[in-house]
Amino acid sequence: MSKKKLTKDWVGNYLKNNPSFLTDFVVKNVPLTMLLEWRKDKETRKSNVGKDGVFSGAVKSIQKMSKSQALPDLAVAEVGQRKTISDLKEFIEDPEKKESRQLQRKKTMGELTGPQQEDLFFELILDIAHELAVDALCNKILSNVAMLTGSDRCSLFLVRVSGKGQQFLESKLFESSDPAGRICTPMQEGGISVQIPFGKGIAGLVAQTKKPVNVVDAHKDERFNTEIDRKTGYRTKSLLTMPVFNFEGSVIGVAQIMNKQGGDEVFSKQDEWIFEKFLVFCGISLTNAELFGLSLSEFKMNKLLLVLTKGIFAEQTKLDSLTRRIMLDIHSIISCDRCIMYLVNFTASVEQDVEITKAYDLTVSDKTILNPSDDALKKFPATNFALQVARTGESHEFDAKNQEVEPLVSDTGYEIRSVMSMPVLDTHKHVVGVVQLINKFNNEAFNPSDIKTIATFALFCGLGIYNCRLYESMVKMIARQKVNLDVLSYYAAASDSETSDLVSSTVLKSQKLKLTALDFFDSSLSDSETAKAIITIFTELNFIEHFRIQTDILCRWILSVKKNYRPYPYHNWRHAVNVVQMMFYCITVGDVKSVLSELEKFALIVASVCHDLDYRPEIFRIKQPLQMLYSLQSVEHHYADQCIMLLNHEKTNVFHSLGTDEYRVVLELLESCILSADLTDFTKNIKSFQDIVSKEKVNWTVDYNRRLLRSMLMAGSDVCITCKPWSTQVKVVQAIFTDYCRLTEEGRPGGKPDKSGASVQKRMRTELPKMQVAFLDAVCLPLYLLLSNAFPLLKPTHDACLANRSQWKKHAEEAQRSAK
Repeated sequence: MSKKKLTKDWVGNYLKNNPSFLTDFVVKNVPLTMLLEWRKDKETRKSNVGKDGVFSGAVKSIQKMSKSQALPDLAVAEVGQRKTISDLKEFIEDPEKKESRQLQRKKTMGELTGPQQEDLFFELILDIAHELAVDALCNKILSNVAMLTGSDRCSLFLVRVSGKGQQFLESKLFESSDPAGRICTPMQEGGISVQIPFGKGIAGLVAQTKKPVNVVDAHKDERFNTEIDRKTGYRTKSLLTMPVFNFEGSVIGVAQIMNKQGGDEVFSKQDEWIFEKFLVFCGISLTNAELFGLSLSEFKMNKLLLVLTKGIFAEQTKLDSLTRRIMLDIHSIISCDRCIMYLVNFTASVEQDVEITKAYDLTVSDKTILNPSDDALKKFPATNFALQVARTGESHEFDAKNQEVEPLVSDTGYEIRSVMSMPVLDTHKHVVGVVQLINKFNNEAFNPSDIKTIATFALFCGLGIYNCRLYESMVKMIARQKVNLDVLSYYAAASDSETSDLVSSTVLKSQKLKLTALDFFDSSLSDSETAKAIITIFTELNFIEHFRIQTDILCRWILSVKKNYRPYPYHNWRHAVNVVQMMFYCITVGDVKSVLSELEKFALIVASVCHDLDYRPEIFRIKQPLQMLYSLQSVEHHYADQCIMLLNHEKTNVFHSLGTDEYRVVLELLESCILSADLTDFTKNIKSFQDIVSKEKVNWTVDYNRRLLRSMLMAGSDVCITCKPWSTQVKVVQAIFTDYCRLTEEGRPGGKPDKSGASVQKRMRTELPKMQVAFLDAVCLPLYLLLSNAFPLLKPTHDACLANRSQWKKHAEEAQRSAK
């Protein structure tokens, strides 16, 4: 039998006469991309697509979505993975069902004919494909689902992520039928969106397992939450729940349809098929809409941050003003009940710890900003979160509802339901503050978007605070420069001739100068002998030989220090001589040298000589350079700075022969000793020193114990006048009191010193004895008692102080009788 020759006409006629063969061939063999190219030509599309209207509609729908660019990549990723129309058919159709599509849709879409059903299906797809607003899109999805499946009610949940990375479902809309049309309303409880953890309830189970659940009678299923029906008065019977996927196959939501209308009121396999296929396109549209919403939100937030940042960087001179501005700006970004900004510093202890230097508490209702006290902050529960964030540098979130704990309650009765704490970092990534938002409005939890927004804003805040502190540092540097220039202009370094004279002088013995006597007083020494006394102390403690100190450098340093003490009634060079003599007495006669290292003794003697260096009373007056420089520190910082400034000069550096490590250690010891002369520091340490001394045997090898001992020795040497003979002490104390009265009178607004001295004399008779008794009881007697307990050879200091206390007590009683 001869074979027929194949020609184009013959093949064309065959395909026209056998359309089913053409359809099967195209479905099995033609790639979808080729089909899309065919669609560009209308004539080619009409002649080759044939009668398979449902696939024609699907391709048409996909092409329209691509052209509109609503789903440019997502549609290709989800649908375009089907290489042929056969694959697309398997994707849209139920492969297990081979009945006529016309009959299947007639069962699920009412009395519509097959073509009408196809048009409706793809019309609904296009309806959601062009919607980019999430809320409006959810509304359309529910309305369309109800129309396709013939359900009475629908609901939609979207997947959200908590601050700890845990996924949960958040209700978006609840769609119900109404005689006037379908109504979509937010699904909420008490104004809050319903939140369902993964794995809880039917919706949570579907989100977790990614598998649909079809329930014939919901109230007979233990997984169903009947509480919602009880609150709404609605009776849920049949319930079909399905996951919504994105193009990566991850669950982004869960949709539910309830109570099938008509027939047996049960959702069939065909309903499941329709529901599932429509949700594929819903997932693509939801992903696009959320991406668009995120992009729009980012644009708005960036615009707002630019405005706020401009405001932050406009205020760079005062940290207080900057912080208050930050507080108000944060509230404008995220609405919450209360906002606190903590400014922090890290303490210089052995174990780095954080301390709150200041806090700003904004109450949103009346927009007042308060500065809570330290005690108030310690009692406030949320302060612990701020300290934790400052230590770790990591944000912290507290949500009583999601964490299933009771809200925190402050001592004032304020209830804390949710807290978000965010660190504020400077340009060096150091924590300089903590921003804390408390109780978001509408009882909601702070979401990841809030955290991201505040983290971004905190970054700009950190830069602003850093710049502001840098400006304040510059102001202090200028003040320091003025102080140093004043120092240099007032004092002259010791001349070579003065230094030579002291170098060539004979070194006197301590016995001749009475340096080892408790009743020593500087009045027994001439002006030149005061300088020689320091050389004697250095010699007999073997500092000159042990530390290889050049004699000319030592002499020039002593004379330069002497010149740097101003001639005030008490805080002068001779007071420094008395203090260093008392330190020498404690080290030698009191046998304290047995527990101290050579470097410690060296640092204590140098610190005693310089402990009041460049004392000036104006440091206590406002708007003076010194006061601006040390307003938040003790005055001893100025003395330490002046001491180190002299040591920085090679001709007056008595530490010149020390190695690098020894030099660093002795400078740290020196500064610590000078600062410990501050009585504020003394009151902090005396309790700890008492605990140490009360032990049967003190372990002086412990660094902490020796640090406290050095502090007590500096304090005891500084107040040594209290254990001098009564005749000596009363004159010195009266001089100190006169100077004190002058300072207090000048420090008052409009105050002027009383040149006649009458007011001072009156106060000296009535106030001084009582004040001196109180000072001895609170400071001197406990101090010398502890030192004598630790070193029994120092007991004479306590006895002498106690004898002077009896004298002052007698004068105080006489003043009291005179007042009556």
